[in-house]
Amino acid sequence: MRTVEVDRVCAERGKCKVRTERGEDVFINLKGLSIDDGDVFQTDEGYIIVIKLKEENVLRFTLNDPVTAFKLGYAIGNYHLRVMLINNEVYILDMGGYLFEKFKEYSPKRDRIVFKPNLELPVSDVVISFDNT
Repeated sequence: MRTVEVDRVCAERGKCKVRTERGEDVFINLKGLSIDDGDVFQTDEGYIIVIKLKEENVLRFTLNDPVTAFKLGYAIGNYHLRVMLINNEVYILDMGGYLFEKFKEYSPKRDRIVFKPNLELPVSDVVISFDNT
């Protein structure tokens, strides 16, 4: 059994080249399927591969009141950032000092976690419909 650490982009795409803890190159190509922490695969050579998602630097905000939560959500939305929400905490990727300064009034804390965005806006496949004309 071998373990590979994959980054979020690889996990979302299901396609990348990674290296096992033994230094062996492994090509992952799941044709559009995503990968999750703990997934297990078998290589063409018969080896068992266990997926471990890499941690990333994030900013963590604790939501204590609805007004601040709304304002923070609005501010994050203006930057079109991907968000992870767990209970009353919001996480966004920490892209250096820039965002920390921008969101300073919301008391961000720096953290390192497996970042898995779980809030997405629903996107309709119909932009304009002429069905009712």
